[in-house]
Amino acid sequence: MNSMLRRAVLLIPAFLLTACAVSSKDTVIAPEKRSGGFLGLSTTSDIEVDTPKAFAGVQKIVIGGFKVGFNQSKRLQKKAGGILSGGFGGKSTGLVKLDGVSPAVHQRIADEAHQKFVQALTSKGYEVLPREAFTSSTAYAGTKEYDFPYEHDQSGILSSYGVGTFYSPSQIGSKQPVFLGEIQGVTGGIGHSNPMNAVAKFGEQTGAHVINVVYLVDFAGAGGHAGTTFSSLDVGQVMSVDTGLIGIGSGYMSTFSSNVGKLTLGQPIGSEIAFAEIENATSSAEAGLETAANVFSALLGGGTNQTREFVFHADSEKYAQAALDALGKANIALTNKMAELR
Repeated sequence: MNSMLRRAVLLIPAFLLTACAVSSKDTVIAPEKRSGGFLGLSTTSDIEVDTPKAFAGVQKIVIGGFKVGFNQSKRLQKKAGGILSGGFGGKSTGLVKLDGVSPAVHQRIADEAHQKFVQALTSKGYEVLPREAFTSSTAYAGTKEYDFPYEHDQSGILSSYGVGTFYSPSQIGSKQPVFLGEIQGVTGGIGHSNPMNAVAKFGEQTGAHVINVVYLVDFAGAGGHAGTTFSSLDVGQVMSVDTGLIGIGSGYMSTFSSNVGKLTLGQPIGSEIAFAEIENATSSAEAGLETAANVFSALLGGGTNQTREFVFHADSEKYAQAALDALGKANIALTNKMAELR
């Protein structure tokens, strides 16, 4: 830091340059609870149900799609602000990446999660038909399929953070359809190529129900605080099923029909198994440039920010144990709800 910058720093109250703080901890943290309702004042239900009648009386099931996605990088953030901030707010940002887990490990996790899901359904009295009964039917002809593993890249030009990959179980194969709502930005096809068209026809022909399942497994979370003038971010490891969905359909939809429904996780389901060591990968040069930018922002009456990059060095076997632990809990929670609605 040059002498001019040092003098500028002395003119600024210290609390303005530390208005945002980012740190990490190796211990497992709890998944952050989601809120909803007016102004986010209520806690979201553990499982949300859309069209309960679609699950009533269901006996024969075909698993039309099953996918497990894995976050590989993400951005975590707390932002100070509010009507009392007076421009002295700022953002605390953690950029996190996963290291040490191979595609083979992710594939193995997806395979076992699918196997355990089928076992959970049969243990509750459902008859799980071979998937070929659906995919080899005339109803399925022309349905659009996607290649897996499927990379879902939500990063931008200025950041590589926000990448995940979805895996198809080996029991299903490297191609399967994508149902609406499973992967952000993917509609799954238009008209006759959309899998729900096949689901409707197959239901009419056989009376069986087709379900589609998707899980998104996350590896990092954060605690902290976001006030009017100060924010903090505590980055930590937490293996969780961040998104979980079971869709169901049989027969054609109409204004008053209840043939199509879904269950979604309203709250993430986490594991208490530790699986990684966290490294602060922010260089001293990057931290110095950030401090300089904060000095000038504070001099102009603006907020100050802090960004830190973290690498999660995972033990692949412990990672797999933690992921399967969380996925097992999600399987049980969602299939229990299915059975309850039957």
